[in-house]
Amino acid sequence: MEKSKNIETPQSPSEITVEWLKTILPQKISNEIISIEADEKFRPNGHLGKIEKININYAVQNQNPGSVIIKFQKCSNPKKEAEIYQLLENAGVSYIPHLYGKFGEGNLVLEDLSSTHSVQETFTIDQIRQVLSLLADLDSRFWGDSKIPKDNLSHFVNSININFEKGWNKFKNRCEKELGGEIADFEWMWKNREIISSYYNSSPTTMCHGDVNRSNLLFPNDKKNKPILIDWQLSGQKVLPFDLSYFLVKALTVEQRREYEENLLEEYYNLLPEKIKSNYSYSDFILDYRACATRSMLSAVTKFGPIFENDFSNEAADNLSKRVIEAVRDIKPIEAIQELRKYKKF
Repeated sequence: MEKSKNIETPQSPSEITVEWLKTILPQKISNEIISIEADEKFRPNGHLGKIEKININYAVQNQNPGSVIIKFQKCSNPKKEAEIYQLLENAGVSYIPHLYGKFGEGNLVLEDLSSTHSVQETFTIDQIRQVLSLLADLDSRFWGDSKIPKDNLSHFVNSININFEKGWNKFKNRCEKELGGEIADFEWMWKNREIISSYYNSSPTTMCHGDVNRSNLLFPNDKKNKPILIDWQLSGQKVLPFDLSYFLVKALTVEQRREYEENLLEEYYNLLPEKIKSNYSYSDFILDYRACATRSMLSAVTKFGPIFENDFSNEAADNLSKRVIEAVRDIKPIEAIQELRKYKKF
C-alpha cells in the first residue's frame, strides 16, 4: 500500500492518524474505525527501527483487528522485509504474522499477536522440536529459490568488523578464562571475515530468517498451534543450516546441547524432502551446521558492544557467551570452514 495523494505518509509513530491507517487496512475494516491510540505499555527493543502497537476503536464493537503493529525501519535495506513477507505469503507460509500493508520506505503494518502469543524465557525440548519443524519447512520450501534476496557480501564483512572492533576486547577480557584456546578461533574469524561472509552466500542456499532467537519466536498461549516467527528484516538467501545452527547454539544450555544435539540434527534432516537429501548428504549438512556456528560467535561478541549496553544484562551476556564458547570448543566451526574451503568455492 503506497502513499495516498491526499494523506501524508507518517515518518514516525507520532504522525500515525486514523485517516492514514484507513488507507492501509481493508476497506470493510477501515470504514468502521472511529479512533486509534498508541499502547504506551508496548515498547519492545527495536535496534533496527521503531515498533508501535496501535489500538483501534470501531463504531461497532468487537471488530477485528483490535490492534496492529506498525514498524518504522532503519535497517540498511528497509524494503527487503516487505519483499520477504510477500514471498512467504505467496508460498502459503502460516507461521508469520499477517501483513496488512507496506508504506514509505519499507515500513509495515502487521497483525498484532501480543494478546494470543508470548515470548518464552526458556525452551523445553518439545518447543525446540517445534522450532526445528518450522525451520525444516521453511528451508524445504525455498531450497535453491533464486527469488530470495541475496545479501551483498559487504553486509557481513562490515558487521563482523564493526562489532568486533566495538565488542571484542570487552568480550575477551570478561570471558578470557572460559575462552582459553578458543580466543584464536574468534580472532581468526575477525581476520578472515571476507571468507566467513562468502561462505554464508555459498550454495546450496535457501531462505534464512537471519535472527532466530527467543525474542523473535512467539508461542501460542493455548499451546495448540505452531510458534510464529517475526522480524524478518535480516532474512535472505544463505546456506541451509544458518538459522538452525544459530538457534540451537543459543537456545540450548550447554548441557542440553551436548545431550540432545545429535538427535535433534538427525530429526531435522529427516524432515527434509528427498529432493534435498538426495543432493545434500547428511555429512555435508553437519559440516555446514558446524561452520554456521560462526554466526553465534558474532552474536556473542556483539552483545558486549555499545548497542546492547543499556538493555542486555551481564548475566544474560555471560549465559550466551558460555553457550557459544562451549559450542566453538565442541563443534569447531573454524575447522569446518577450513575443511569446506578444500572443495567448495567461496
